[in-house]
Amino acid sequence: MASQQGGEGKDYTASEIEDANRPLVTSITGMMADLPPISPDICIYRAPQRVRQLNEKAYTPRKVSIGPLHHGKEHLLPMEEQKLRYLRAFLHRTKLSLEGCISFIRGLEDRVRNCYVEHVNLTSDDFVKMILVDSSFIIEVIWRYKYNLTEENETDFLNRQIMLLDVVREDMILLENQIPYFVLEGLFNRAFPSNSGDSPFVSLSVYYFASISLLNVTDIPNHISNSQVKHFVDLLRSCHLPSVRRPQPPKTVSFMAIPTARDLREAGLSFRKGSSNNILDIEYVKGVLKIPQFDIQDSSEIVFRNLIAFEMCHYHNDSYIIDYVVFMDTLTDTVQDVDVLVDNEIFENSLMDRASVTTFFHCLTSEVLWSSHHFYYNRVCQDVNAYCKVPWHKWKAIMKHDYFSTPWRIISIVAAIVLLVLTFIQTICSLIPILQEEG
Repeated sequence: MASQQGGEGKDYTASEIEDANRPLVTSITGMMADLPPISPDICIYRAPQRVRQLNEKAYTPRKVSIGPLHHGKEHLLPMEEQKLRYLRAFLHRTKLSLEGCISFIRGLEDRVRNCYVEHVNLTSDDFVKMILVDSSFIIEVIWRYKYNLTEENETDFLNRQIMLLDVVREDMILLENQIPYFVLEGLFNRAFPSNSGDSPFVSLSVYYFASISLLNVTDIPNHISNSQVKHFVDLLRSCHLPSVRRPQPPKTVSFMAIPTARDLREAGLSFRKGSSNNILDIEYVKGVLKIPQFDIQDSSEIVFRNLIAFEMCHYHNDSYIIDYVVFMDTLTDTVQDVDVLVDNEIFENSLMDRASVTTFFHCLTSEVLWSSHHFYYNRVCQDVNAYCKVPWHKWKAIMKHDYFSTPWRIISIVAAIVLLVLTFIQTICSLIPILQEEG
């Protein structure tokens, strides 16, 4: 049998090589066998690195960790004591026993662990304690906000620092800072059984996050089912889904970019503030692009970025939020484009100058992966581009802009036309006698 030469010139037989490799083969085989299956329940992710590196702060909690992905970080440790205070208040308010709550969470442990994209390296006791403390904190915060209990309690830690409540609220909508919704709802229903009908925890949650949502929604949209909500980021996304969903299966039509807002106006297309309170309900109707008003707030970028990150991870071919941002990015390339939308009340911007708005959507779309074949606004883009291809629309727009933009211009043009007609009539009348004499 042929032999092989080692690194020091010694010859090894195939049998010797096999014997030498056997421990490593056994080790790797065992590691592969011990790999846990990929759970279909995964819904809580790290933000993709390609977008996370653009703005780390938009995905990192500032005051409070929720769940395991940021648990134990040094700058979040001061809130751990406060969360325990909230757990004590929660147990006192609800009259639940600590032992009963622990048993409830432990019964869900495996299911909860399966929701996270990463293996959670915590013992069973530590994991159950973390989920219980964080869940009770969330419920207590939302309950106090709904019934103004925070304002009444001057010793409440969250009420002692200016804007701390707002910071905590923003921390609670970060993709990496989530607890599965079924844990929160289950614990809430045990704590408040008389309030468990008609999805009250969904109602309380929507009310709590209304001030930082993109549409200031205060009522639960009819399409939301509490059994389908995965966590708070998913709840916010569900609140912002458009009234009309994309066809199923989606039409495989190539994406067609549309001109910017200023170019569209010059091509004769009009803009109008849409009547829907959902910013995603963009529609085109007979030369008019209707876009619901969007009020850009301090929290808008954080909300958008986390919704976008969630869609990149979980809704690859159903990315309504990403499609909206891409569509608006194509419209707003310059300050002049923003001026068109502001003049038509589509942007209500009290936080940034108009130059900043031009970069707002561009920054949100940077490094974002999206599907052009499943683009939700494909039909709108096709209709808009078809309108722009008709020359008459542009000519009509030029006439309206250059000659009929003000009442005085209209009067002047009408007067000029009348004068021209009268001059023509006078000329004809003066020619008639001459023609009669010649005849």
